[in-house]
Amino acid sequence: MSRFTRKFFTALCSALLLLGQGFAQSADVQFDDKSDPDARDMDALRRWLRDKRFVTMKEIGGDLSLSGEVRTEFQATNERRNGIQQRDNPNLAPNFPKPRAMYAWDVEVNLMIDYRTDRTWAAIKIELDQDMGIRSGTTNRIRLEKAYLGGRILPGDTLIIDAEIGRRNLFNVFDSKVQFSSLFDGVLFRFNKAFDSLGDYYFNTGAFLVDDITNHYGWISEMGALGIANTGMNAKYSIIDWYRPGGENESGNTAYETALTNQRFRFLVSQITAYYQFYPSWMWKKLVKFYAAGLMNHFALGSKVVNNGGVPTEIIPTGGHKANIAWYAGVSIGVVRKQGDWALDANYQWVQAQAYPEFDNLGIGRGNAAGIGLYTLNADGTGGGTTSKTAVGNTNFKGFEIEALYSITNNLVVQQNFRYSNTLNTNIGGNEKYRQYEMEFIYAF
Repeated sequence: MSRFTRKFFTALCSALLLLGQGFAQSADVQFDDKSDPDARDMDALRRWLRDKRFVTMKEIGGDLSLSGEVRTEFQATNERRNGIQQRDNPNLAPNFPKPRAMYAWDVEVNLMIDYRTDRTWAAIKIELDQDMGIRSGTTNRIRLEKAYLGGRILPGDTLIIDAEIGRRNLFNVFDSKVQFSSLFDGVLFRFNKAFDSLGDYYFNTGAFLVDDITNHYGWISEMGALGIANTGMNAKYSIIDWYRPGGENESGNTAYETALTNQRFRFLVSQITAYYQFYPSWMWKKLVKFYAAGLMNHFALGSKVVNNGGVPTEIIPTGGHKANIAWYAGVSIGVVRKQGDWALDANYQWVQAQAYPEFDNLGIGRGNAAGIGLYTLNADGTGGGTTSKTAVGNTNFKGFEIEALYSITNNLVVQQNFRYSNTLNTNIGGNEKYRQYEMEFIYAF
C-alpha cells in the first residue's frame, strides 16, 4: 500500500468517525497549522480510542470475563535410542537441531478473555511459555493459542445450532487421548439435540486451513451420544481428513520431494470412543470413568517407490506393510473444582507408525529429541527421506501414562504426570525408550 493510499484511507476513516460526532472539536485537542497532516489524523483517532474506553459493558450488553494462569513446571526426561542417551549428550549435539535438556524448568502465563451476549461470543487465549535459567532462559515466546468468535444460529429448546470461526486447538472441540494436538484454524458448526428418554446427541463439523500457499484445507467431524438412555454410557465417532487430493505441488520441489510432503499428510483417520461414568459409593461418590478408543488411518500405504534423481527409491519406511492402527484404554477418578479435591487418570496407549500424523500427536510419544520425522529426516518435512533404519517420528510406540491433580487451595493446583513408552516396531527406526516425570504448580485466577 502506497503512502498516498495510507493517508487517504486514514483520512477517510477519521472523517467518518468525526462525522458521527458532528465534527466537534474538544477543548483539549489543539491542532498546529504547521504540524504534519498525518499527526492531525492520528490525534483524532487517538481521541476516538480514548473516548471508546468509557463505554461500559452495561451499555453494550453482554458479559466480559478475564482469567489467567501462572504455572511453574519441572520435567525430568530420559530418552535412549539403541541404548544411547539422547538428552544432555555432548557427542550428539552437533547433529541435533537444538540440544534438549534432561532436567528442564519452565514458567508459563496464560491470559484468557471471554465475551458473551445472548446470541454471540468471542474467546481469546494468549500463552507465554518460557524456559527458565540465566543462560538457558527465554523471554520472547508468545503464542496466540485461541482467538475465535461465534454465534447462535438456532436457539431452540431441544435443538441448538451454533457457528464459530477462528483459532483454537483441535482438542478443545474433539475428543482423543492420542491425536488432535494441532491448531484448528477454521470454521466450526455445532449441532446439539436433546431427547428426554434417549439422551443428548451432538454433531460437530468444520473445515480448517493447513497451508494457504498450496491451497491445502482439511475437514473434521465428530458425532456423539451422551447419557444414552439416561445412563452413564457415552459413545463418540470422529473422522479427520488431512490429505489434499492431487498433492501439495509446492513450487520448485522435485517429484521426490513432493511425494515425501504428500505422505506427511496422507491421513484419513477414524476414531471410535466409548466410556462409562458413574458415582459409586465405594469411591466416596467421586466421578469414575472407564474409557477406550480405537483409531485407523484409511489412507495409509504399505509401499511407494518414487524416482529420486533417476534412482527408484522406497519412501514408506514401514517394511512393505501398513502400520495404521492405534488404540488406548484407561480409567479416571475424581474432578478438581475446589480446595481438597483430587483427580487421577491412568491409561495405556498402543500406536502404530501411520495411525495419525506425527505432528498431531497428543499422546505419550517417543520424546524424539533429535526432531527426526517418520518420512523425512527433519520433522518439519525437510532434509530428504528416511529409511526403515533412520525413521523416528512421534508415533510407533506403546506405553502408559499416569496423571494426578490435587487442589491445595481454591486457586492453587499441583499436577504430576509420569509417562513411559518404548518402540512398538523396532524394525522402524530402531529401539527407543522414553520416560518423563513432570510436576507443575498452577495458580488460576
